[in-house]
Amino acid sequence: MLMYSYTKSFFVSLNSTSKEDRSKMSKTPIYYYHLMSPPSRAGLMIIKELDLNIKLQEIDLLNSENFSEEFTKINPSQTVPSLVDDDFIVCDSHAICLYLIEKYAKNDKLYPKDDIALRTKINDRLFFDASFLFPRGYNIMIPVLMQGQSFIPEENINQFYRAFKVVESFLENSKWIASNDQMTLADIAIFAWMECYTQLFTIEDYPKLTAWLNEMRKLSYYEEANKKGAKLQVETFQRVLENNKKKILNESV
Repeated sequence: MLMYSYTKSFFVSLNSTSKEDRSKMSKTPIYYYHLMSPPSRAGLMIIKELDLNIKLQEIDLLNSENFSEEFTKINPSQTVPSLVDDDFIVCDSHAICLYLIEKYAKNDKLYPKDDIALRTKINDRLFFDASFLFPRGYNIMIPVLMQGQSFIPEENINQFYRAFKVVESFLENSKWIASNDQMTLADIAIFAWMECYTQLFTIEDYPKLTAWLNEMRKLSYYEEANKKGAKLQVETFQRVLENNKKKILNESV
């Protein structure tokens, strides 16, 4: 089953370690992901942004590898992304991104430590990502990919246009999603979703969203960490949608 959902933060620490010990990578961390998963792509972009030495392990969702016994031991929720850093496991994209930033980033630009107002605004956007964007994306993708649906209900399309409108409002008075001055984690998290769904639905009525997307696409790792996976996601969705339509048509003859 194709599941790229956010889960509630799930942390497992097998042994207590000091902050000093944890500041060093005793083993190469492993990031479990799938390119078609927007949350996975958000984590991948953070890894690239921070220039981290992390092993990338793709989990084949289309062939249910996430339900394997081995992966379930890592993440009982059977979702991606997941991160294993020595004896520490994190199984939520936002939690993974925050963990990597707070532990390994050379500065705090993506998630400022001393600016509580900006940090709160970033959190606000991350919760929007999890509670507003994700359900809308799920309601479009999963019925087609997993349940044989042959059309996208108009209500689901309208709901995603509502999401575009909200993101446009975030950018009303600033260049970035949460900050007036710099890209933050909020931009990367939401970019992972927008790169896909702005290819499915027109955004000509959202000039600020369009300008922001063009700015985000200048990232050096954009092609590898976001564009490639979003393209695969869109193409797979469109192919399955057409196959579902043909199947329904053949069954009606």
